[in-house]
Amino acid sequence: MAGQREKKMSRLLEKAEELFMQYGYSRVSMDQIAGEAGISKMTIYKYFPSKDELFLAVMGRMSSIHTVIIMDMLNKKEHTLDKIESLYQYITTLSKQLPSDLAAEIIERPYLMEKIKEMKQENSLKMWRYILEDGIQKGEIRPVDVEFVSVLLLNLPLVFMRSEYMNEESSRQWFYEKLFDFVKYGLLGGVTPVKAESELQDKEGSQDAASVDES
Repeated sequence: MAGQREKKMSRLLEKAEELFMQYGYSRVSMDQIAGEAGISKMTIYKYFPSKDELFLAVMGRMSSIHTVIIMDMLNKKEHTLDKIESLYQYITTLSKQLPSDLAAEIIERPYLMEKIKEMKQENSLKMWRYILEDGIQKGEIRPVDVEFVSVLLLNLPLVFMRSEYMNEESSRQWFYEKLFDFVKYGLLGGVTPVKAESELQDKEGSQDAASVDES
């Protein structure tokens, strides 16, 4: 019985996600969702008292799936700056997948905006703490207050959520590229990887030796 309930819930969230992504928030009704999922509207309201709550459940499911993917990706990266770049590239890719109309509708609804922010905060903070602590330990980024910088990096993109940068896909991509560049070289003061620095020193040493030989 529990298995059937889980399958029904999974199908409901999958179909609701498809509809919200295709048509946006306001143009999707509970009747449409019920019809696509093959579930009565009464059953949906039993678990979700409003469309807002159903939408938040959909966003929560998406966030959980992406968190697992991101953590697996970060664990495969060696250098801290590669981890940061991979994280922001993934975020940029996600921003492209979220329709501009739906993003605008979320921004226009403070309740949804705040709940989604809270939903993502815990997992995002864990990611940033992991990246920063690992980078400091390896000497790949300068020492920083991990807790403060983690909160800063989590909330920095939200400062611009109501600006023109978030209205168009190309603007969102440009914004995340500039933000990553600032974080990588400005805020964290990215340290040149040891291998690259060693190669540079070897090259300079070879050039000096060549100069001596010529003289």
